[in-house]
Amino acid sequence: MAMPVSISDHHNSVNAESVAKPNFTSLVQLIRSTLDGLPDHRRESNGTKYTMGDAGLSAFSVFFSQSPSFLDWQIRMEQAQGKNNANSIFGVHQIPSDAQIRNLLDPVPPEILFPAMASIGDTLYDLGYLDSYRSIGKTFLVALDGTDFFSSENISCSCCTQSKHKDGSISYRHIAVTPVIVAPGHEKVIALPPEFVTPQDGHDKQDCELAAAQRWLNKWGAHYAARGMTVIGDDLYCHQPFCRKVLAQKAHYFLVCKPLCGAPHNGFNAECIVMRIGGLAIFV
Repeated sequence: MAMPVSISDHHNSVNAESVAKPNFTSLVQLIRSTLDGLPDHRRESNGTKYTMGDAGLSAFSVFFSQSPSFLDWQIRMEQAQGKNNANSIFGVHQIPSDAQIRNLLDPVPPEILFPAMASIGDTLYDLGYLDSYRSIGKTFLVALDGTDFFSSENISCSCCTQSKHKDGSISYRHIAVTPVIVAPGHEKVIALPPEFVTPQDGHDKQDCELAAAQRWLNKWGAHYAARGMTVIGDDLYCHQPFCRKVLAQKAHYFLVCKPLCGAPHNGFNAECIVMRIGGLAIFV
């Protein structure tokens, strides 16, 4: 299996001109440089028509355009006009079919893309585009939350999380912790590399969102804490081991905390907020 390249490798691979003037073209160039290096599981052949870069950018174009029929439309445009937007906008030289895209990309570990994802945010930070995102204590607010991106009662794989229901049915789910930089007054968020909830080697217990968030801190916490980071999240994350792990990365936290059953809560029935910023622990 090919190993992901480092963040610095990706950061240095973007030429000085594109870093000085970040735009959509330089973004596509960065993504292309990553996709061209994806491991290709096909047998070597002189008749290979589609590159890994074209397959990856074709998939990216569908998500970017938010149109499932985008590629089919581009193929028909190419046949009718001799040109298409997939090439002119996204730099796709040959458009694979949906089945071909799946065959090429399904075997690729998604973690290979994470350094490129981080590099995009790093470039925005280095050039000062994220200065207005600083918030509490002049830190960046990194919101942690888990999201389902697949669920079925009939289809499953070894990476699924199983949820058993009262009626005896089982849901097979794919879940990821998706950290984003947020800020008051900003509608747009800055997506950071995710962490998947998936069975871990050597662990009999099923993986969970909290454990995935702790792994994310181990991998990326120091990188983002160096700029000033406050982790925010719901009561799922308000556990002492997790809070200590945040502090160990020299970061801060701002978390929802539900009062213990039967414990006094000063007349308030609502959830509370616990935060530790700048060495000061506050319970609101």
